[in-house]
Amino acid sequence: MYRPPYQRTPELSRGARVLALLLVLCMSVFTARAQNHHYSQFYTAPVSMNPALTGAFDGIFRVNANQRTQWLSVTKPYLTFGIGADGALYKNHKRQELFALGGVVTTLKAGDVGYTSTQAMLSASFIKYVGRQNHHKIGIGAYAGMFNNFFDLAASSWDEQFQHNHYNPQLDPGEQFLTTKQFYFDCGAGLFWSYSPNKTNTFQLGVAASHLNQPKETFGTTNERLPVRYNLHFLSRIALTPNVALEPMAVASLQRSFYEAVLGTNIEYFQRKNSYTTLFSIGGGVFYRWNDAIIADIFFDWQNLRVGVSYDVNVSPFRVATHGRGALEVSISYIFRKKSVTRTGKEPCPYDVM
Repeated sequence: MYRPPYQRTPELSRGARVLALLLVLCMSVFTARAQNHHYSQFYTAPVSMNPALTGAFDGIFRVNANQRTQWLSVTKPYLTFGIGADGALYKNHKRQELFALGGVVTTLKAGDVGYTSTQAMLSASFIKYVGRQNHHKIGIGAYAGMFNNFFDLAASSWDEQFQHNHYNPQLDPGEQFLTTKQFYFDCGAGLFWSYSPNKTNTFQLGVAASHLNQPKETFGTTNERLPVRYNLHFLSRIALTPNVALEPMAVASLQRSFYEAVLGTNIEYFQRKNSYTTLFSIGGGVFYRWNDAIIADIFFDWQNLRVGVSYDVNVSPFRVATHGRGALEVSISYIFRKKSVTRTGKEPCPYDVM
């Protein structure tokens, strides 16, 4: 998310406050029936959330990694690891536009059968400032990549292999695995709009769609085409004082009859080295995954490095299944900036850094 240079905190206009309220209300209409895994710290993996966000940051190159351990009390917890990198290949400060490329690899693993799902994708985006005073920024992007799912058949067991309440692995499970296909090509697209009414506040709204080609998976005698999945996100940063900012955020997903929503806010205290460079910041917040979990997170920034930790506390109605089985998540990101500022008065124009 774009973090503009510091100046004296101005008052938000009435129109900007109304806009922020409307966006949050729009996000809150989604209820949740979680289908697939998502990062609780969704804002730390922006390219995975929306390919249009590739390169949408203050700097020239960004790397990030996320690790999540879900269902901590089971024998084989659900493990997720993702790593990504993105940056601008082309910038034109005169025309206030850029073209960026990025890549993301995500691996999920769970269960005694060693079920593994691996995604590798490349993304590209075009981002441009618009308006006479460059208060608005729009971006469009797309991704393409491969998915591969795998599990160990030898480690699995089936109902047909239980006889008189005893498990016999020599019995035929009656499943046809020769037609199983778990490797497929995938693609998607997205766009976002960002509004900065002044140099200390910003609001961002985006929408993305994945599985646009509706790839086909086969398992035994079952053929299934993955339906298109839609993601909607809202990110914001509102300076309350010269050293404190509020960051309301939300994300929602919809895929056929499955839908999910996470919303909440972080609050951040930051200390500046000078009027452009932040020396460090620390903060945290609370989020709610609708009808599923309460998420608490903390984070710490040191110049260009950010580390975040979060934990999900289950409040799902599936009380017996989810009791005591939370999720711990750790994220880390680093931005290589275009230009360092050694003293006040040498800052670049705020719109020269995209």
